[in-house]
Amino acid sequence: MRNIVSRFLRVFLLAGLSAVSFGIASTALATEEGLLSLHYDVTGKRLFKIEANQLFQRTDEGMAWNAIPLPEDVTEGQLLAVSVPYNDPQTLYIAGTSIGVQRSTDDGETWQELNANLPSREVTALTVHRRQNETLYAVIADNGIYQSEDAGDTWKKMDSGPSQKVNRLIHSDMEGSMQTGWLYAVSVDAVRLSMDCFCGWRPTGALDAGSVYDVAYSLDNPKRVYVATQQGLWRSDNGGQEWQQVAGDGTELVALTLSAKGTLYGLNQKGELLHSKNEGRSWTYPDA
Repeated sequence: MRNIVSRFLRVFLLAGLSAVSFGIASTALATEEGLLSLHYDVTGKRLFKIEANQLFQRTDEGMAWNAIPLPEDVTEGQLLAVSVPYNDPQTLYIAGTSIGVQRSTDDGETWQELNANLPSREVTALTVHRRQNETLYAVIADNGIYQSEDAGDTWKKMDSGPSQKVNRLIHSDMEGSMQTGWLYAVSVDAVRLSMDCFCGWRPTGALDAGSVYDVAYSLDNPKRVYVATQQGLWRSDNGGQEWQQVAGDGTELVALTLSAKGTLYGLNQKGELLHSKNEGRSWTYPDA
């Protein structure tokens, strides 16, 4: 493990420590209890949860999860991702293996497939651009990363992506990019990043924390990044160049997201929602 981390660190240093900030939202994780994912809708102030191939939502103030109707063909695949444009809360995008990418413009009442010129429906990760509602990025297994600039109607291959399987893709508008922002790819072994001009991927700073589960960032300060790992929660104050383990209460999280007000939300392996208002040092059940 030390040799792997050292190699990643050398690659990162050789690539140059340019100013980087990090992205928001969450990833899907396969656990013994099923597949879990968490996403925060900034404009609608809602949480979305994927659990057992179903999609649920709840408001910040709400106490219960409400199921969102999904297309019938979702049952034939594995739902992995949900994403909402930053200022259009009525539009939802979902994606997964054997599902491809689908869109609803009426908060889940009806759905439309967006797979016309994708090479397959084996989508492992999906994200919406931080500031551009109609720009999407999708990861196709064993193929690469595709971009759409018309809300998913057409797609173009942009990059082959990291060689490791990508479980999560996140876009950030942090400074320092040669184009509009950065893309962060979460794999089980590391978090990697690339400018959204697709100018090459490199790992973030050394993170010797076992399996990587999820990542979230602060909208007000994109350099503030949190990562949920096998060895607990880690934080970076410089966009992922360096990591420090959060001295927390031992809560184990497999999904993570951050609200606009700075509240951290997480799911444990049972799919139970927890939150932290002190930067991850302690976690409680919001319903308690």
